[in-house]
Amino acid sequence: MTKPHRSLSLIALSTLIAWTAAAVPALSPSIEADAEYLLTTDDFMDAQFGMAVEAVEERPGRLTVRTTGGEFVFEPEAGRMGLQQRLGSPREMGHVTFPPGALSGLRVERKGTGAVVLVAGDGGLRLRINGDSLLMLKTTRALALEYTVRFAPGTVRRHRGNLLILDEWGGMGSYVATGAAAATVSWPRGGPAGGCSVSYALKAGQILWLAVAPPKPFDWESSLRDRVVWHWSRQTGYPSDAQLEEWSRYGNILLQQAEMMLWKDWALRFVPRNGTEEFERVNRTCERLGMRNIVYTSPYYFLTGTGKESRAVNSFDNFAVTRFGPADSRGANWPIFLSEITRVMRDYKPDGLYFDGIYSSVVRTYLLVRKARELVGDQGLLEFHATLSPPGGGVYLPQIDTYFNVILRGEGGQGAYQNQEYLRYFVSTRNISNATGVLCNNNAFRLDKAFISGLLDANIRLHFLPTWLNDYRKEAMETLYWPALNDALPGRVEAAGIARQATLGSSFAVLRQAEQFDAATFRQIDVAWPTGPERTIRAPGVAGAKVEASTGKEAREFPGGWRAVFSPKSEGVLSIGDGVLRATARENTCAYVERALPPDTVAVTCRVRCTKQGGASWGPGLMLRIGDQYRRINVRSDNRIGVDRPEGQLLFGGYRQGAWHWIRLRMVGEFLLYEASTDGKRWRRLQVDRVGTPNGDRRLAIGKIANNGSCIDYAQTGGEGSGDIADVQIFAENPDQGRR
Repeated sequence: MTKPHRSLSLIALSTLIAWTAAAVPALSPSIEADAEYLLTTDDFMDAQFGMAVEAVEERPGRLTVRTTGGEFVFEPEAGRMGLQQRLGSPREMGHVTFPPGALSGLRVERKGTGAVVLVAGDGGLRLRINGDSLLMLKTTRALALEYTVRFAPGTVRRHRGNLLILDEWGGMGSYVATGAAAATVSWPRGGPAGGCSVSYALKAGQILWLAVAPPKPFDWESSLRDRVVWHWSRQTGYPSDAQLEEWSRYGNILLQQAEMMLWKDWALRFVPRNGTEEFERVNRTCERLGMRNIVYTSPYYFLTGTGKESRAVNSFDNFAVTRFGPADSRGANWPIFLSEITRVMRDYKPDGLYFDGIYSSVVRTYLLVRKARELVGDQGLLEFHATLSPPGGGVYLPQIDTYFNVILRGEGGQGAYQNQEYLRYFVSTRNISNATGVLCNNNAFRLDKAFISGLLDANIRLHFLPTWLNDYRKEAMETLYWPALNDALPGRVEAAGIARQATLGSSFAVLRQAEQFDAATFRQIDVAWPTGPERTIRAPGVAGAKVEASTGKEAREFPGGWRAVFSPKSEGVLSIGDGVLRATARENTCAYVERALPPDTVAVTCRVRCTKQGGASWGPGLMLRIGDQYRRINVRSDNRIGVDRPEGQLLFGGYRQGAWHWIRLRMVGEFLLYEASTDGKRWRRLQVDRVGTPNGDRRLAIGKIANNGSCIDYAQTGGEGSGDIADVQIFAENPDQGRR
């Protein structure tokens, strides 16, 4: 196979020359400056990576911008912009409503094949629509904005003021690029099945992004043809020619994630550890074998210019302690990182780059990724290890992912591998970014027929690891996976999507039927909570901690199957008396009780009070664990309630510290609901997660618990904090009432 981009594109070559001629770039001054640059620059005015502005049509009372993936139809006099989806399933997605007069005098200021810039009035409103169907909007005055979604979402992913709303055929998202702004989501009567509306109150100078997905068609040809051999090693960064010869039987792309063994000073700059000649040998051998070679880099772990250079880790010595060293997710050093990968492409000429993590800012990540795609050219390879993606919390921007060939997700998340919502809307890219979505399976999760079949139905791919050559996974790939990558797969994926979409209506019908929780229809489980004299358990090492004479171990058991749990630095004390649990410990540590739950548990609820600076993320609350998944709701010391799950954290104001509040988690069909009340009568639904049918034992934890569901201490443990929990109730299915 001839390597398609050994001769760099003219764009990439000009970028190389510009960066080579310059001194080491300066840090970016701010996210706001980068967002302003993206809005106003002449960069990216040309079509890139198959995404373009296909038409700009102006006629009286109407202005239309048509991109590869979407259509933006402005009606200035009505203060309205319609959103059309052109790929996946062409349809009207919704519309955006502006305040009266905000779009007055809307006109085209500049346009190219890759972007169009619009201004309204005296320039107080500026908009840019890129060929990837991303709209950027800046207002010089305060602006109230609302958009509607006209389809029933399969998922609504929220993080702070950012939203991503998707179904099987596509979707849209909104992102607070600068500053902070809350997104208010309103559901019509009937809930999510009727769509929703989202409103923002933007401050003067803020920038908001709106995205239509998917931005480009899915590349079935490369997805069926290309197979990645993922090389990871702590011993050798460079495979031998004999190894490459063997591996070429199983893939045509070599991903060299041999981390610290590949590059010297890998957190500061990229220099081949064993010399340029050895690196070139791998390149030449890959080319001879018809393989392409992509190499490890990491914006996330790149420390040059961050002030953390002295803490860079360069070795696997004492790896259990050092791990990968510090990271800097803010991304102010993106120009320095870009300069360094430009040198890598110029000096070593790999076929592409692998990004191990990226920045927390959508602005800086989008800017870097557009530059990186320019650098490698349209025929070059980019892979993004995106288990955590900006802006976070399970929300991501399809217009970032779409510039990569491969999006790799799920590292360390095997607890969610059987969650269909996670696989479909986070790992799979189908009708979202339309990059190739790959599940990170560098673990012991079983590759059996049912699991691989489910991945293929969702259009998810797998990499091949050389360590699999000597175990069952090689056979699984040969018999179950690779043979299915054929011309029949697109039809299979389409049929599976239609079947999943058809279940949305019945799922939401179940949710609508459960608007109110009727405790009388369920079986109440005896919590066996001590109601007499106070029972106290102290963390090991705390004065007064009791030791059982028979075992020599600290007593940890309360009646009723409850077990006390403390994190190492908690200095915690748990006491239960007269139906109230008091958890006292360092603010940012754990002190809780837990017990097993019946497998048919449908709801857990309690009354909770955060006292004495009980902690924010570690404030008192309850957590439901099902298998490896966790779902938590708690009352915080900052007058808010927190909702925490693998997808991220959400915060809700209006819950005063020191007052009693009621919180509840409940399962309704395939949904998990997080609810809160200030009086135990009128309940507010904070969040709905579509979790499918989770597998595994169910456990309940109550007290001070870490926001990631584990029993850990934060680095700064804080002063003493406490919280009270009472009226614990557990509800399960009532066979006499039938399943709900």
